[in-house]
Amino acid sequence: MKRIAIGRKNWLFIGSVRAGIRNAGLMSLVASAQRQEIDIGMHLESVITHLLRGTARPEELLPDRWKANHPEAVRTYREQERRDKADTATLSAAKRRARQQLKKLT
Repeated sequence: MKRIAIGRKNWLFIGSVRAGIRNAGLMSLVASAQRQEIDIGMHLESVITHLLRGTARPEELLPDRWKANHPEAVRTYREQERRDKADTATLSAAKRRARQQLKKLT
């Protein structure tokens, strides 16, 4: 949500419709790479290089397929932080369920 809120102001100054379409495509590619836990810089560099040279088919450059061919680009440095956050959310949900069941019993 923060990215959208900040972008809302920045998108006012894109310049033209064509630039807006290019920006939307780039943002979509970056967001997909983030969801796949890929190093975004490596992915964009590879995609741009291959597109300029014409050496790869576009479907091979999609983040999920690119990730399979470049395992060294998978981000692992915040893995524990993500696990801790997921564990905290699971624990909070379990506490809420327990409280609701206690209320039903009383």
